[in-house]
Amino acid sequence: MARTYKKIPNSIKLFILLIAGGIAFLEILFGDVVSDFLRLKVPAYYNFSSSIKEITKINSVHDGDTINVINEDGKKVNIRLYGIDAPELKQEFGEDSRKCLEEMLKGKKIFYAVEDIDRYKRVVVTIYADNVNINYEMIKKGCAWSYFQYSKSVRNEYMQLKAKYNNIGLWAYDNPKAPWEYRQENRK
Repeated sequence: MARTYKKIPNSIKLFILLIAGGIAFLEILFGDVVSDFLRLKVPAYYNFSSSIKEITKINSVHDGDTINVINEDGKKVNIRLYGIDAPELKQEFGEDSRKCLEEMLKGKKIFYAVEDIDRYKRVVVTIYADNVNINYEMIKKGCAWSYFQYSKSVRNEYMQLKAKYNNIGLWAYDNPKAPWEYRQENRK
């Protein structure tokens, strides 16, 4: 005997499609938030991810996206903040960006999660100071650009637009030059 199936009405199909689309959209917007939460709050995830290290000492803050630290293993590590690009020191707002990062790290318990190794052999990381994502905060305070071509973070892009709209940090200057453009022009 053949089974017969009841056809699903188009209105139900549309509803399911909208729900699935909404979930996908929320994942795009809040994927970084969920990742931060898991890294910092869920012990099983933290233990599973051996790439999370505590910073025991900051040797120097080179600029707004690069620092030299000593990690919990006692190793000196040059680290680059993932998903952001800060003005170069000689560039307008460059020293302000460096000071912004230095202030956010001062006197805090700091961890980093390894994201990648760059072509200069720096460890590319997301930094957390007192459970706050510093990479994100640098963009939020207008101290760095979102480096979307590497991170693909919609949350960072949104925060950059918000900082730009409100003339925060480097966005208070007339036509701030992106660091990658500045480097390209000064490679002579």
